[in-house]
Amino acid sequence: MNKLTLSAREIWFQCSHCARESYCGQEYEEMNDPEVLCPFCGALMKLGAVRLDLLNAPPRPAARQARTAQATKVAPRPPVPTKDRGGIKDFRAFLRDYEEQFPDDVFHVDKELRAEFECSAVAKKFDERGEYPLIIFHRVVNRNGRVSRFRASVNVVGDRQKMAFALNSDIDHVGEEWARRVQGGKRPPVLVPSKQAPCKENIVLGNTVDLWEFPVLRIHEMDPGHYISAGLLTCYDPEKRAVNCAYHRGFVVGPREIRCYLSPGTHNAWNYRAHEELGEEMKVAFWIGHHPAVTMGAHTHMGYPSDHYEAAGAVLGEPLRVTASETLGDDFLVPADAEVVIEGIMRPGHRAPEGPFGEYPRYYGPQIMSPVMEVTAVTHRNDAIWDTHMVGMVHDYGGMQAEHVIYDVVRRAVPQVQRVYLPRSGNGRFHVYLQIKKTHDGQPRAAIMATLAAFEWVKHVVVVDNDIDVYSDAQVLWAIATRSQWDRDLIVVPGCLGSQLDPSATRSAESTKAGIDATMPASPQRYPMRVNVPADVMKRINLEDILPVEQLARRSVGRYSCLPSATDD
Repeated sequence: MNKLTLSAREIWFQCSHCARESYCGQEYEEMNDPEVLCPFCGALMKLGAVRLDLLNAPPRPAARQARTAQATKVAPRPPVPTKDRGGIKDFRAFLRDYEEQFPDDVFHVDKELRAEFECSAVAKKFDERGEYPLIIFHRVVNRNGRVSRFRASVNVVGDRQKMAFALNSDIDHVGEEWARRVQGGKRPPVLVPSKQAPCKENIVLGNTVDLWEFPVLRIHEMDPGHYISAGLLTCYDPEKRAVNCAYHRGFVVGPREIRCYLSPGTHNAWNYRAHEELGEEMKVAFWIGHHPAVTMGAHTHMGYPSDHYEAAGAVLGEPLRVTASETLGDDFLVPADAEVVIEGIMRPGHRAPEGPFGEYPRYYGPQIMSPVMEVTAVTHRNDAIWDTHMVGMVHDYGGMQAEHVIYDVVRRAVPQVQRVYLPRSGNGRFHVYLQIKKTHDGQPRAAIMATLAAFEWVKHVVVVDNDIDVYSDAQVLWAIATRSQWDRDLIVVPGCLGSQLDPSATRSAESTKAGIDATMPASPQRYPMRVNVPADVMKRINLEDILPVEQLARRSVGRYSCLPSATDD
């Protein structure tokens, strides 16, 4: 909120006894020499003697600010405990360590389930509860109609806790930690001989390849078939030979054919176009299943062209182990500790129908003509684990992927930024919540403009004060409701480049973007104070000490928690 929007509804005063601030209504202006009552110590005093001149008043005392913050801010979240066993950091090490630390957040499914819809139905049931546990399916009926000899996993990076664990961070600071590691310096990969690379424990070449032997999931009803969704598609730019990695959906049409959607603004799409202009085929590889620190690093947004293997090492904290491919040449390197590596080529001009596919906005992206990957080899570890991202079921990875970039961009314009969050309510893409420690009324607008320019798919930015928990949609909406007037606090920017997958954008992805300043006026101005119960009392009172524990346990969590659930007819 800008200072010009604040109406003079309150008259502020400072108690002459306890020095704490409070306010009274405007009707006191009509009274003759009125007295006011301090709500904190009960002292009576003449308003004229203690009234504050807000235009020239000093900032609110730090001690008072601290007491207010103590009563209103959420408790700090503890760090996510980790255990460094040493050895190679790979997919299996992460699964083992995470399950040991959080056994109730890992489910093993031994029941036989089909890769077509049934595994995704399990994940969807949890999604409807707002939960994203790590799930490992041990008996998955694959596209060939047989129980696959490989396991399948979902939700490995399904929420902030898992990513924080991977980076030895906490859920509040994991985005900043991601940025810190990337900015701390790239780490060139280290070459591992093929005979020592776990991903080469099994090598399948040419016509003997059958991708349908893997538990590749068919996730949504309108998906035309089984999709790779957690594979990092890797290729090199033809000029500088910098390796690029990004998640791209891959429609497994046949045992040796994958149709890959390369969205137009991605670096892999640029690489493919560059190869097409040269009339050359592009060598590509999908690699699936690795330590989340590796996949997060390899998927970092970087300038073009940049070496994503170096970024993977930076986020992992040690050089990424790589090895030569089987069919793409010794200079085409793949992660040595990946669970599965799929090698192939994309010929210039060779496209085929792909999609629709259930995408992150929870709508189906349309069918389009996408490049075709002709598979030349598959290598995999013994007892490989096939990982899948449950795209279209909201999880935190999409937002986390961008938070560290936006934080860095906004910090340059507004150093007072405290937190950046892309909530699930915006599918980890469209909404951005910024928490700032405001010192000037112009800072929210500067933060909004910087954020809208950071990524094309960001649509709505809300700036809040540091007493608002940005991880709570309810608190952010409350700040909008009580700290903004949209005729003056809303910024609307039409005609912007938006997301190709935003169903509300135009056919050319033109989108209108907006930002809301939902902050209180900067000091020395005053604003009505939030209601609260004294912090020492809140700390002292525990429901379990006062009410029947059994009754508390019977109450479900969520809206109308004491009402029975109902289903539609």
